[in-house]
Amino acid sequence: MNKTNLFNFIKERAPIFQVVSEHVTLKQAGQYWKGTCPFHDEKTASFTVSPERGIFYCFGCHEGGDVIAFIGKIENCPPFEAAKFLAERYNIELPQEVLAALPSEQTVDNKKRYFELCKAVADWTHAELEKHPSITNYLSKRGFTQESITNFTIGYFPEGERAIKSLIRELNHKNFLLKELLDFHIVLENKGTLYSPYEQRLIFPIQDNLGRFCGFGGRIVKDTDQRPKYYNSRENHFFQKGTLLFGLDRAKKAIQKKEYVFLTEGYTDCITMAQYGYTNTVATLGTSCTVDHLKLLSYHAQKVYLVYDSDLAGQKAMLRLADLCWQVNLDLYVLVLPDGQDPDSFLKSGGNFELLIEHAQDIFSFFLENSGKEFSQQSLQQKLSVMRKYLDIIKNLDDPLKQDILLQKAASIFSLPFSSLKEELKRTKGTHKPFIPQEQNQNEAIKLISDEISPFEKKFFCGILENHQLLENDEVTRVLNYIPEALQKIIKKLQLSYTTEGGGTFIHFFETLEYHEKQMVNQMLLSEEQKENVQDFEQLILILEKKYWKTIVKDTKIKIAQAQQENNTQEINTIVNSFLELKKKLLRKGLI
Repeated sequence: MNKTNLFNFIKERAPIFQVVSEHVTLKQAGQYWKGTCPFHDEKTASFTVSPERGIFYCFGCHEGGDVIAFIGKIENCPPFEAAKFLAERYNIELPQEVLAALPSEQTVDNKKRYFELCKAVADWTHAELEKHPSITNYLSKRGFTQESITNFTIGYFPEGERAIKSLIRELNHKNFLLKELLDFHIVLENKGTLYSPYEQRLIFPIQDNLGRFCGFGGRIVKDTDQRPKYYNSRENHFFQKGTLLFGLDRAKKAIQKKEYVFLTEGYTDCITMAQYGYTNTVATLGTSCTVDHLKLLSYHAQKVYLVYDSDLAGQKAMLRLADLCWQVNLDLYVLVLPDGQDPDSFLKSGGNFELLIEHAQDIFSFFLENSGKEFSQQSLQQKLSVMRKYLDIIKNLDDPLKQDILLQKAASIFSLPFSSLKEELKRTKGTHKPFIPQEQNQNEAIKLISDEISPFEKKFFCGILENHQLLENDEVTRVLNYIPEALQKIIKKLQLSYTTEGGGTFIHFFETLEYHEKQMVNQMLLSEEQKENVQDFEQLILILEKKYWKTIVKDTKIKIAQAQQENNTQEINTIVNSFLELKKKLLRKGLI
């Protein structure tokens, strides 16, 4: 089986809507679905998916393709790896001839094996928890239910050589080697003795947004334990803390339904929030929230509630986010917890969380109030530093009205004239350097080609793609000779796909296209202009014939001259009659 047939086999069994929905929240817009593009930062959703055609296109960064191209881009892997990933993810059973077409892709095999290793370790620690009543009692006293323990696969790593041998023996049964445990630092070696940094810790397995186990967080359980409270997996090629959010795989559906998300600082806070019904909660992995974290959330929600500890460190963490939130299309709000409380303790002590949500502050107001508390007692230099930091954040906002509202708040809190702040903002705007995604877009040239094609030609082209039987119409065939060459080539491949190649589906046709041709098809089929399709195709043909009229006249003269040279009177009559009939039509419509 060749590569094309392999990809088609996968695409016919991995619906693009289902695949994309695991990464992006999609909302119906006519016959298509739209969401925020996962490949670039944008404020207006321009990422469009056609479930019927199995294609996507972003009108912001001009990235497009089919389900294999989408996974290739998301997972940063070549097409064969993407196809293999889809087959494994959606349990697509591949026939022997399809399997034979798959090359031995070491990278995807290594990634899969790493995820399977983490899953095996998670299962082992989860089973060990049940063998240690003192630890289950500890969790119970902390208020964690059995349902939460099961849902989040919470585990325990016992102490000592016996536990290490038990883990190795269990993993050997699943065909994993000690070397793999050592390579990923789950087990360490010191002077010939094996041990684990996770020993005597609760284990919180970490899953990526697709639910694949990829790392661990370990928490001490004894008050006398002098080690750091948490120990997280070391980063590797398959585990990057700055791009992962704990609980996102479970929270995605709730986030998409409610259109907002709660962001906490730790595993226990996230689990407790979910346990109390706030299932749209995620947590960072013991690290500061990054732009990548916010970007990841922006694919699923418009609003983020920051639920951080009420201590000084928590407040500083929220203030840092004020510098980041303008870079993504998100509204950030702060839930202010009572002094000395974190989300876990607040909920378990009977706190009214709904009241906190009701009084949530936007990140800018929170910044202002915290910065303004001691403003009057500060030195002139400190005051200038606070104000310039705030103005540096405001100047990055695109909405002038929002800027004015925030300046009014600042003027009130800091007892400064609004006009002075406005003037200073104007002065600093010239130094603004807009955020530029590191990844460079390679599709601008394709966009330029498409821009040179007229709206009528695009409608004509899309009309044929929507209904290939139009190619049996003689007038359509005539117009095809005059549309841009790039479109002609694609139409010829459409004809071939539905005839000699015998594919008979859009998927088969799409796979015959070159990369730039796929992007043009995506862009035109999924554009707003083409959603309504062509209601009067005959009228459209006449409009195009008028557009090409001078060329048609010129070509007709050449055809007549050739027929005269061949003394073919019948051909001359056919050409002349066809031309006169077209001319009458255009005259009746007032087009010439």
